[in-house]
Amino acid sequence: MDQVTLENEFLRVVIVPKYGAKITEIWDKRANYQWLWTDPSRKLRERKFGDSYESHDISGFDDCFPNIGISRYPLDPSLMLPDHGDLWTQVATWHASQTSCTTIIEGVSFNYFFERTLNLKSNSLEIKYVVKNMDKRDFIGFWSAHPLFKAVDGMQIEMTGNPRMTKEFGFSGRMGRDGSDGYEGHLDAYRWPFTKGAEGSINDISFIDLAKSLTDKVVIASPSDGKIMLKNPKFGCSICFHFDPIEIPYTGICYNLNAWPFAGEPGCWLAIEPTQGATDKLDESREVEAFLPFPSESRVEFGFRLEFRVEI
Repeated sequence: MDQVTLENEFLRVVIVPKYGAKITEIWDKRANYQWLWTDPSRKLRERKFGDSYESHDISGFDDCFPNIGISRYPLDPSLMLPDHGDLWTQVATWHASQTSCTTIIEGVSFNYFFERTLNLKSNSLEIKYVVKNMDKRDFIGFWSAHPLFKAVDGMQIEMTGNPRMTKEFGFSGRMGRDGSDGYEGHLDAYRWPFTKGAEGSINDISFIDLAKSLTDKVVIASPSDGKIMLKNPKFGCSICFHFDPIEIPYTGICYNLNAWPFAGEPGCWLAIEPTQGATDKLDESREVEAFLPFPSESRVEFGFRLEFRVEI
C-alpha cells in the first residue's frame, strides 16, 4: 500500500493517496498519541464509485464532496449523489515534501478537480482546499471534513457560546424519539450542548461517556470565533480547530460509541466535521440555502487548521 508520511518535531501524518487521499494517522509526538480511530474489522481494499461507505474501512480522515448522505441532486433529480460523496472511492495523484502533501482527485458526479494541501507548521496541521470546476456549466455542492477521532472516556468538546444546533439522526434517545431509522425528529432545534431526551432528561452532549453504546449526529452553527476544542484529559492532549465561520458556517458532530456499523465490529469514535452543509443531504441543504455554488470554469478555496496542544 503506497503511503506518504509527513513529519516534523511535533507531528507525523500518514496519507494513502490510492484510497481517496485518506489520512490514516495523525500522531502527536509530544503526547505519543495517535488521534485517529483505526477500524479493526474492515480493512482497506479496492472500492468503486457508488459503494456503500459502511462496507469498507471507515477509519481515519476522509473528505466528503459534493455531499455526505445519499441524495438526489436538486438541480437534476435524475442524478443520485453517492454515499459520503465522490472522493473516498477515487485514486488521488499527489506530490509531497517532508512536511507538505498536495493530492488531486478528479470528480465523478461533475467535471471538477478537488485539490487538498496538507502543511505541517510547528504543532499545527494546515489544510487548504481548492475546487476547480472544469465545465462550462455551474454546479452546487458542499464539502465536509470527516475525521474520526478515537473516543476516550472523559473527552470534552468546548466552544464559545451556545450556537444553534439541529438533530441530524439518532439511535440514542438523547434528542427525543429516534424512530426505527434514526430520523424521527430530524432537524429538531436545540442549543449546544444541551438536548432533551425521549423520556424528558436533559443531556449535555459535550462530554464523552462510554458507559452506554450509542450513535447520533448534530449540526451546529459554527461558533463566532471559529474555534472548537476537543480535550483528551486521559492522555493530556487536545486538538483545537481554527476556521473562518463565514467560510465554513456549520460543523457536524457525530458520536459513534460502540454502536455502528450495525454489521461487523462497531466503531468507537467522535467526528468533528467543519462543513458548508446544514445537513448531510445536498437536496435538504439547498432548501435552507446551505451550500456552495461552483460557477463554470472557476476555482473555490477554503480551509482550516488543527492545532495540537499538550498539557505541560
